[in-house]
Amino acid sequence: MRNISLHPDTIAEIKDKVELVDVVSDYVVLQKKGQDLLGLCPFHDEKTPSFSVSPSKQLYYCFGCGAGGGAIKFLMEINKQSFKDVVLDLASRYQVPIKTLAEEDQQKIQKQISTGEQLYEILAVATSFYQHSLAQEEGTNALKYLKDQRNLSSDNIEKFKLGYAPDGWDTLYHYLVEVKHYPVTLVEQTGLIRKRTKGEGYIDYFRNRLMIPIQDANGKIIAFGARSLDGNEPKYLNSPDTPLFSKSQTLYGLNFAKKTIAQEDKVIVVEGYFDAIALHENGVSNAVAVLGTALTQKHIKLLSRYSESKTIIVNFDADIAGVKATERVIKEVESLVYSGQINLKVLTIPNGKDADEFLKSSPDSITKYRELIKNSPLWLDWEIEQIINNRNLQNSSDYNLAFQSILKLLTKISNESTKDFYLTRCAETLSTKRSQYSGLNSQEFKSIRQNLQFSLKKNYHNPYNNKKSSKVDGKSSQNKEVEKAEFLLLLIYLHCPDYREIIVNELDDKDLVFSIKYYRFLWQEINLVLENLTENNTHNNLLITVQENIVSHPDLAEKLTNIFHLSENDEQILFQPADYIQRQIALLQTIKLEKYNQYCQQQMSQLNQEKDLIKMTYYYEEFKATEAKLYELNPQRIQ
Repeated sequence: MRNISLHPDTIAEIKDKVELVDVVSDYVVLQKKGQDLLGLCPFHDEKTPSFSVSPSKQLYYCFGCGAGGGAIKFLMEINKQSFKDVVLDLASRYQVPIKTLAEEDQQKIQKQISTGEQLYEILAVATSFYQHSLAQEEGTNALKYLKDQRNLSSDNIEKFKLGYAPDGWDTLYHYLVEVKHYPVTLVEQTGLIRKRTKGEGYIDYFRNRLMIPIQDANGKIIAFGARSLDGNEPKYLNSPDTPLFSKSQTLYGLNFAKKTIAQEDKVIVVEGYFDAIALHENGVSNAVAVLGTALTQKHIKLLSRYSESKTIIVNFDADIAGVKATERVIKEVESLVYSGQINLKVLTIPNGKDADEFLKSSPDSITKYRELIKNSPLWLDWEIEQIINNRNLQNSSDYNLAFQSILKLLTKISNESTKDFYLTRCAETLSTKRSQYSGLNSQEFKSIRQNLQFSLKKNYHNPYNNKKSSKVDGKSSQNKEVEKAEFLLLLIYLHCPDYREIIVNELDDKDLVFSIKYYRFLWQEINLVLENLTENNTHNNLLITVQENIVSHPDLAEKLTNIFHLSENDEQILFQPADYIQRQIALLQTIKLEKYNQYCQQQMSQLNQEKDLIKMTYYYEEFKATEAKLYELNPQRIQ
């Protein structure tokens, strides 16, 4: 569909108009650092930001993996798209007229662009239809619900374009297809209608529901949320995912909130449509809502574009489900919060109310809510409170659970001064809580703090801060994997003669060698014995001869005992040797490739991008090719 020849003028205009920061911000949380911006690289896992974006040069570069280039290359890499696909998407985003080198290509691409515009048009017409229905007799109950139960003014009902879907099987279908003459295939793509499960034809997706249009950041209607009015489940129903809409990437009310988010440098995230609407109605116009999903990294990255300090305040319900949802948010964006990329806070409304309920609870509720915003604790303080709540710290079991949970939180804090602050704070909290029961003095505080500090140093390593420790632990884990793989290959080789040739061929083909000292020695002994055995007695005598020969090397023989004297578990392996061979070869090959990838990254980090461009390009291409091989190997390791 996109097999066209783009005119050079189109490409030049797109390169001129595109803003790299806008493009990258869809995928990376960026923070100002001098004249450039810095964030976590989207092309490799890292805990410390090394991904730099230069607005003046319109170039990005990662000092960790060496990825670099401009906006088009970034989108090609991140989305695995072709050059033409990226250019055409950018042309649509920046409203650049497309010129092609052939007239038929021009017509083809204009048709493709016009399809998207038609979908927007159909959704806008449907919105007007729902708004009209709300004002008719059939929408009386829906309008009464909005005004009486939700306390919404006519102005806000109009502002948010709220409407009503009539209780008919195909009322909207009839209007859009038979009256307005939109192609049924396009209407179906909007998610407004769906095919009947039995028989032919279509039915409306929404029926007898209060309709809440969902708009993108620019105010274009892309989908709908709908509330049941007759008790039918689900209570809330969203449009299905469409070419214009993905609920995991969309936030309700962002088009209304983005200006205030930028002005106040913070955003309030709530769970429901009417929570967001109620806040806007009461002047808190920097509020947005998730669409029945968890708050994802994509949501966070979208919101962070509008807040310089990246301050995001989560105000989910205070019930068990709401607490779990908040914990999922923290887990989802863990790498961002622990490294300080975003400033995450948690607002909890007293007595388990949601925002809409709270704002209706008293005449001064909006003043109280603004105080809650002002005093909302950082996510870490909230987490500590959740750990302490409802625990009797006089009870040793409860105390130990709280102590260990707090310890896990502290290990993940990157900044040493922040960690030290919370070390003291947590010790105070634990000792104060215990003093309510047993009257402990300041000595108890000192003791708890010392225990926390000692446990941090002794029993835990920090994956977000202590890189040396992480590398040592990673290397140790990797060595154990290598040791196990080499053990299994030698075990199968000695006890399953029919698979020896397969193992030799795999090792030669993948250029793999035994790296563990005593297994390398055993492999050498095996080959020496094979050279002196005749073809007729090789299979029978290899195991016995090798075992006899290594007796003269007692320091190594002790390490090899398990290969000759099998446990019950090891005997089970011999019933399916082919599967084990494949997995161990894949594992050894993976570790070898990962080491080569680290070498490539190390080389790139030592090169100058301008002076050593050829070398840097070579190592970058090697890095990407190795990544592709690792991706192919992964399924073989886990079969």
